[in-house]
Amino acid sequence: MMRAVYLFLTALMASSALAQDSVSIDIDITADAAACTPTLSNNGVADFNSRSIGSLSAHAFTQLGTRDLTLTLTCESSTAVAITARDNRAASMIYGIDDKGQQGARFQINGGQYISDKERLFGLGMTAENHPIGSYAVQIDSAGVTATEGDRSVAVDIAGAANLEGPWMKTDLLPLPASQDYFYTFVQRGTLSPQPVSSATIPLQISATVANQLSSSQTIKLDGEAVISLVYL
Repeated sequence: MMRAVYLFLTALMASSALAQDSVSIDIDITADAAACTPTLSNNGVADFNSRSIGSLSAHAFTQLGTRDLTLTLTCESSTAVAITARDNRAASMIYGIDDKGQQGARFQINGGQYISDKERLFGLGMTAENHPIGSYAVQIDSAGVTATEGDRSVAVDIAGAANLEGPWMKTDLLPLPASQDYFYTFVQRGTLSPQPVSSATIPLQISATVANQLSSSQTIKLDGEAVISLVYL
């Protein structure tokens, strides 16, 4: 069984200003047994502020920076769950070299590295002239994850696997997949054994990058949409 969190990335780019450059996340919840209910901080909105289109590089991809959101899980009983995601704008995904000569979306968390794997980048939609706008990535902040089992706190790490049967592996980077082909779960600290949780707090960071040469006769609107799903193990 699965519960879905819908992530929408929206912004407007005009010649004078980029108005309310933001990531908006909506939550769709279905009813099932022993369910975990997901909620997101700040009503699911990460605001990147406004900017002029003239501030975007004409020669390289422009990093829009990062914003943080927190995914909170509250379960009816201790439950082993995994997190995965898919991109509803996959056809529009494009990435390229930024002004530092690096590819992908640049992060501050987990060592401050870039996510350049195209399987971990989400599309930002198309301009009116049908040009892809850019891409973004969503990563779990490993240092801030907390969890409880019943009335006690449990020390957990995040581990990933290509399927729900494992084997689970710890990695330095924790980007959500764009094709629902990879999973993250809580494991007992120091082991690779999945840890059932009653509640959990999962900090997420979103990083977006916009293509160069996006001249358009109309206002450009970022139109990213991803679905983050909880899967019961």
